[in-house]
Amino acid sequence: MSQSPCRLCLQPKALRNSHIVPEFLYRDLYNGDGHMMGITGEGTKGWAKVQKGLRELLFCDDCEQLFNEQYEKPFLADWIKNYPLAKKLVPKQKYLINLPSYDRFRLFHLSILFRASVSSRPTYREVKLASHENNIRKMLLNNDPGENWKYLLIGYAVIHEKTHEVVNLITQPEKRRFDGVINCYSMIYGGVEWWTTVVSHRTKEVEEFALRPDGSMSIMAVLGTQYLLCRRQKWH
Repeated sequence: MSQSPCRLCLQPKALRNSHIVPEFLYRDLYNGDGHMMGITGEGTKGWAKVQKGLRELLFCDDCEQLFNEQYEKPFLADWIKNYPLAKKLVPKQKYLINLPSYDRFRLFHLSILFRASVSSRPTYREVKLASHENNIRKMLLNNDPGENWKYLLIGYAVIHEKTHEVVNLITQPEKRRFDGVINCYSMIYGGVEWWTTVVSHRTKEVEEFALRPDGSMSIMAVLGTQYLLCRRQKWH
């Protein structure tokens, strides 16, 4: 088997067919035949029937194991299996949650952002981290959460317009501006639209909305229609 540099450790190794978003986040999205409709950004329609989450030859076995053990398993346990929010939420209401592991929770989301940045798939074309890519790579490799203010994590729980139940879907990442000023990337998975700021200076006015080093975080519930319509218009 030919070897290429792993995008995390940079060592020449045999690469795995790696997920960008972990497979467990897709499980509830498949139909009875094990398929789902995925927005791919490829071809004339921009969507395709898919069986597995999008994958690409990116990481070696050791780095895949690091992602799985250090970041994915804790998120699966702390967020998916022990979901900290109610099944139904009130629109525009904030919900305070307390997470058992700030470091791993923060690095899990940064790992998805990093994987999207190094991917060559059209679905992730908007994620261009530039110098931040190498910074985050080192943080992930060393299990180092870094300084909180550089990559603030903000969450909006996406709920159904009529039932107010949390919507389970996965969207392609988009480059956005928080409050019209702060550069960030947003992506929906695990029932929440996660916004990660990418800055080189402190933005204290935003920090009050973000994941805090003590593991606490305020998540606002928002109706899904405003997000999905915006994304649909952008895709077309």
